[in-house]
Amino acid sequence: MEIEHAVNVKLLFFAQSKELAGTKETSILLPKKISYQQLLNIITENYNLQAIKNNILLAKNEEVCDESVDIEINERDHIAVIPPLSGG
Repeated sequence: MEIEHAVNVKLLFFAQSKELAGTKETSILLPKKISYQQLLNIITENYNLQAIKNNILLAKNEEVCDESVDIEINERDHIAVIPPLSGG
């Protein structure tokens, strides 16, 4: 799939998302503007995260993304996939 105006970003996986994805980080091509839900769908479908999809938070450059606003993505941004955390 060719994405017009695509940028290369780094995905960072933490805790359970790292275990399910089988990696702690990877790179992915994404459009410069994407909805939170579209981004969540791409990540969960491509990295085996469907089981925790409803509990994942996404953060861009260490700032949690607002689910109601389109995300502007620039080259070399970092998207963190933050799964549910347990205390202890």
